[in-house]
Amino acid sequence: MSSAYFTNFPLVGYALHKTGQPGEFQWVTNIFLRSAPVADLLKHNQIFYPYVIPEGYTPEVLADNYYGSVNYHWVITLLNNITDPVLDWPKGYSNLVRYIVNKYGSVASASGSIHHYTMTEVKTDSLGNSNTATYIIDQTKYNTLTSPTPVVYTFRDGNTVTVTTSRSTVDNYTYEVALNEAKRNIVLLQAQYLPQILSEFETLMSK
Repeated sequence: MSSAYFTNFPLVGYALHKTGQPGEFQWVTNIFLRSAPVADLLKHNQIFYPYVIPEGYTPEVLADNYYGSVNYHWVITLLNNITDPVLDWPKGYSNLVRYIVNKYGSVASASGSIHHYTMTEVKTDSLGNSNTATYIIDQTKYNTLTSPTPVVYTFRDGNTVTVTTSRSTVDNYTYEVALNEAKRNIVLLQAQYLPQILSEFETLMSK
């Protein structure tokens, strides 16, 4: 993370009990401070737009592309509540495979072991309208859903709703890939608002 991000952070004093004299403090940048107004800022949807991080892109690459400098990468991470660029940022494919192998032993092992169980309900009414919802369930519930069985509910007006429930398993490889892909969905601040955000952030952090 660029030192430019911490320029306007306030200082906090730490008492030096072992190496310093009584009452002596060492003043350091309060890197744990997160700007509370960021949550309010995110409510203004018109100044952001959804963005899917391409393969291999880093916060620095995005900042350089959209804001003209790698020094503004912290704007992207801060506004997306990314506290750890290693864990919270999507891995490239080769790094993801390496991570999976280190965690599960091999890709085959990850693909062959269950991470969790799911239940999917499809509701279809007599007009042809359909709604699908998937839930995470435990193994006991999973074992009771041996086969998709439609259940038809008939209402007083004659309309019906057919509910079909099915089960599935999600292996560890699929889970890790999906988790990684979900991290690609972020919001980007529109470039024209960057000077205003920088000014407001500088004011907030210097109080």
